[in-house]
Amino acid sequence: MLRSLEIKATLSELEDAHRDHVFWEPTIELSLDCFICERVGRTTALKLGDERAVCISRRDYKHFAAARISAFDVTSQDALLVLRAVIDFWWVPFQDAKRGGNATPLSRWVRLQYGCYCPHQEASGKGSIQTNVRRPWSPRCGECKKEIAVDAEVPSIRLLV
Repeated sequence: MLRSLEIKATLSELEDAHRDHVFWEPTIELSLDCFICERVGRTTALKLGDERAVCISRRDYKHFAAARISAFDVTSQDALLVLRAVIDFWWVPFQDAKRGGNATPLSRWVRLQYGCYCPHQEASGKGSIQTNVRRPWSPRCGECKKEIAVDAEVPSIRLLV
């Protein structure tokens, strides 16, 4: 059956010089239970515009997964950069082929990528935030090493359908 997850994330207190140069990358990695390899908690990589995702089921094996980014909305106001994304994916109940646990349509973990252009060094860099890190913390520019924002809230993951 078709299911949907909504992911929301916020970077706050954007630093003045970098404020207009920090942006969300249209790529997402999240934990999904994969009915193809019948394993729970697989890292699934998605790119905006792709019609399917990639399930990274083992270090040496990847396969396509029935998932895609169906919405990717970014808003920027004052010193906030907010992302709202919707992931559509096919899900069926199953038991994990290795450990026997039951599959669930709700993701437990997400990693979101951001990009930053450094006006001081005139170079670009990337970084990421994810659900399983200690907060608050301040991402730094990869070029000038200045704190560019505050990551104070865990990205939210909500099952829609």
